[in-house]
Amino acid sequence: MTDPTDIPPIDDDQALAGELALRVLPPAEESAARAREAADAAFAAHVEAWNEQLAGLAEEIAPVEPSAWVWPRVEAGIAPPVAANDNSVVFWRRWAIGSTGLLAASLAAVVMLMAQPGPEPITPVAPMAVTRVATLTLESGAAAMTLAYDPATGELYLAPTDAMAGDVRIPHLWLVMPEGGVQLVGAIDGSTISRHSLGQTLSGPAGQANAVAVSMEAPGHTPAPNKPDGPVVAQGELQRL
Repeated sequence: MTDPTDIPPIDDDQALAGELALRVLPPAEESAARAREAADAAFAAHVEAWNEQLAGLAEEIAPVEPSAWVWPRVEAGIAPPVAANDNSVVFWRRWAIGSTGLLAASLAAVVMLMAQPGPEPITPVAPMAVTRVATLTLESGAAAMTLAYDPATGELYLAPTDAMAGDVRIPHLWLVMPEGGVQLVGAIDGSTISRHSLGQTLSGPAGQANAVAVSMEAPGHTPAPNKPDGPVVAQGELQRL
């Protein structure tokens, strides 16, 4: 296991370059970052380094034949590449060839989120705060999202794939407790990466939970805190990192 103290800190420029490589910036910020990439050789080098590191994740993915809609959707979401970063299309095309590529992207997005500064830490729920991670999968076995919980700050990081795209119901996240029963975390966005501060009330249960699950609830409806009303569509075991 990697010692967190061995990981060099990521400065603002490197973090921005990583977000640009992951294509998670809002359109206006991405345009500004692209302009900087074209004019700033040092920043362009950071972007290139992220592209190479993230592309390496795809090398371990066994190639499979994707569904017919995969590449058109990926291609439609890619802005025309600029001269300083011709590898961006290659990078995304490599991920598009594997059905698990979206999961790799989600995991990388979680890592990027955790590298960003957040709110002031809350009191740790245990003397030794250990990050916990989970991959939530559907009944079909398809990956629905990657999750990471940092008990030192009480923050929860979510990076969904597009497995739940198109569902008009609202996904709700649940903590599955070891003694049985569940605890509602709340409604989540099933279409984009996000960071949530659990606060004191939920930080204790989050540190004790052994699994997480997602239910689909009717729009505008909030279920009871200990029982979903809609169907549970995804779940995953929490692992210590």
